[in-house]
Amino acid sequence: MQSGSSGHPTKVEIGRRERRIEDSRLLRGEAEFLADISDDGVLHGVVVRSPHAHALIRSIDAAAAAKLPGVRLVLTGADLDTLPVKPISAFGPATLAGKPVAVDAPPYELLARSRVRHVGEPVAFVVAETEATALEAAECVAIDYEPLDAAIAPDDEHAMLGFETELGDPAAADAAFAKADRVVEIDVVNQRVAAVPLEPRGAQSEVDGKRVILRTGTQAPHLLRRVLAKDVFGWPEEKLRVIVPDTGGGFGAKAPVYREQGLVVWAAICTGRPVRWLSSRTEAFQSDTAGRDMRSRIALALRADGKILALRARIDANLGAYLSYFGGVPANIGLAGLVGAYAIACVDIRSRGYFTNTLPVDAYRGAGRPEAIYAIERAIDKAAHELGLAPDEMRKRNLVPREAIPYRTPVGTLYDSGDFVGSVERLTALADTRGFPARRAMARARGRLLGLGIAYYIERAAGGAEEAARIVLDHEGGADVMIGTMPAGQGHVTAYTQIVADRLGLDPARIRIHQGDTDIVTRGVGTFGSRSLPVGGSALRRAVERMIEILHPYASDHLEAATADVEFQNARFVVAGTDRSVDVANLAAALHRKVGIGGLPRLPGSLGVDLSAEGAFQPAEPTFPNGCHACEIEIDPETGEATLSRYCAVDDFGNEINPMLVDGQLHGGIAQGIGQALLEAVVHDPHGQILTGSLMDYAMPRAADMPDLVLARNPDPCRNNPLGLKGCAEAGAVCAPPAVINAVLDALAPLGVEAIDMPATPQAIWKAIQRARTETKVRERADV
Repeated sequence: MQSGSSGHPTKVEIGRRERRIEDSRLLRGEAEFLADISDDGVLHGVVVRSPHAHALIRSIDAAAAAKLPGVRLVLTGADLDTLPVKPISAFGPATLAGKPVAVDAPPYELLARSRVRHVGEPVAFVVAETEATALEAAECVAIDYEPLDAAIAPDDEHAMLGFETELGDPAAADAAFAKADRVVEIDVVNQRVAAVPLEPRGAQSEVDGKRVILRTGTQAPHLLRRVLAKDVFGWPEEKLRVIVPDTGGGFGAKAPVYREQGLVVWAAICTGRPVRWLSSRTEAFQSDTAGRDMRSRIALALRADGKILALRARIDANLGAYLSYFGGVPANIGLAGLVGAYAIACVDIRSRGYFTNTLPVDAYRGAGRPEAIYAIERAIDKAAHELGLAPDEMRKRNLVPREAIPYRTPVGTLYDSGDFVGSVERLTALADTRGFPARRAMARARGRLLGLGIAYYIERAAGGAEEAARIVLDHEGGADVMIGTMPAGQGHVTAYTQIVADRLGLDPARIRIHQGDTDIVTRGVGTFGSRSLPVGGSALRRAVERMIEILHPYASDHLEAATADVEFQNARFVVAGTDRSVDVANLAAALHRKVGIGGLPRLPGSLGVDLSAEGAFQPAEPTFPNGCHACEIEIDPETGEATLSRYCAVDDFGNEINPMLVDGQLHGGIAQGIGQALLEAVVHDPHGQILTGSLMDYAMPRAADMPDLVLARNPDPCRNNPLGLKGCAEAGAVCAPPAVINAVLDALAPLGVEAIDMPATPQAIWKAIQRARTETKVRERADV
């Protein structure tokens, strides 16, 4: 995907609230999503999916489907060995605290061979001249199933243990619990949710000579190329070219490798024609990876003054039917987040992952950090309630003090920066917590219950593999930037343009950002874990600095001065002590007019010679965005309806390339967090059928569900990357759920409600109120 800017001022700087460059073409309808690509000569694929959560496949008869006019191919599991086609691999071997985590997982084949393990599992792939014909043919594929008992949750009889992991020092934790003045325990559920990106998934493939092209919406084109080419089809990576059109949202659900992507490649090879598959929204609920689905039991060993001595956690994670590419991450790497931002001396954490007969779980906005922070923040609030401490005071007594940073946690994580207590203090002022009792009294006068909830989060972000960037200056004073991340609405073009324009002084209208084509961007990792700017942006900054180094001797020659006398200041090469200077754009244009300058391969379509520079960055340590959020929620006790009336947040994202983009990421993340807290849940019946398989049944947050957001920052630049960035994309989704549920329980506390699971729907709240009222009446009768 290539994006350029237009109509923006020449001067663009890092740290300014620049409007999004990419919005103009999106709003004008100039974007090209997969479904917008011409389908002339393209065959259409339809997946035949299992109606059962668990069943043996006795037989498949595709003869009738294959005979329909216009049908060109029907693939089944019996055909997997013809190329051969191997199972999709997963991220691994996963490690936790430096130790490998062994996972016993069923093979993740492109098509089921002899057994289906979840509703919607692909059993056959029908390819025809039109989508209508492919749909008709799919109905003609006769499959004889033998239904089997299904497991829906980790505690179901037929669930299969996939892995067990341990973290911490159990002996030290046991000793701390033995001497504790009080032990607080809580069970919390992080329910299964659906990502529901605006654009459903799709894939289109074609054979191009000896190579294969795959067009698809993905967050990680190079990862997808490697897994499909090397692991699934046994090819050299170079044989597969991945091109990513404009992509409408991802949220982690477009990061893994999917069966349908492999199926269109396979079908294109078999037919010699381009093959396209586009998911419907209903199909997405049966085929997109799910998020969360984790149950946690947390115990805190406490002193009488509220100081936490130790934490004990037992985690059961539902992996779904197969291990999706990042499916093991939330219940492994995410475990480190259970200590939160607190100075807890020792921990005993044990996690188990179970395979069930549900859709595979994978990364979903936060990938383990929301689950961990929800668990610890709910436990902190319960401890505060039992000790009679204010929630903010309970947190301040346990947060890592600023003077202790850099701080090594008991799970080995190194917090490099942050002012945690300061963020709480700023948050309580921003949210006017002193005025809350008066607002609660006013609500009570209207017959409403008002609750205040706060939560503190810290999340591991922007770690992992190296990202690379390349910049090429053209003969007109512009630049092409190639970088291995992948946008899905975040504003990458704007941010990367700011990084280049700020340092090189180029006109942003002449900066072209290339992402998502593995032929043009030859190496990369992708976008997930809030890594694009901290890692990709740092790689780009290094490429820019390398470009300045490359240009320096040419600038000296151009200015007819000694190299030692030429300095780079304010985006210009300047001869010290004189008024002679040249900017980067004019220098590049002058060099392109000369013969023999450059020498690196030209970017396809460019004129003259190339002035190219590359940069790469691999973080030695991750970053740690953190902050404190508070919300107020008003509940109607007669109906259970909950209305968010206030939401405030103080966040530390370190330095920010564009605060407006950061605000946008917070808005979206908080909305998703509110959605999980109050509305969203994937629900199955006892047989594994999905009861929330459409947007008529799966509740999504709307604008009317959102209060005005009051946002502030308490930044402490990160020490782990050249730009001082921490990442911001997942923060709202991490912190909003515990803040909202803590507010719900604070509102219901006067009625005796002590626990509620997400989503806290009106029905769930009303039932909790009725149970509490019934229990109160029982106690009153017993006291008489």
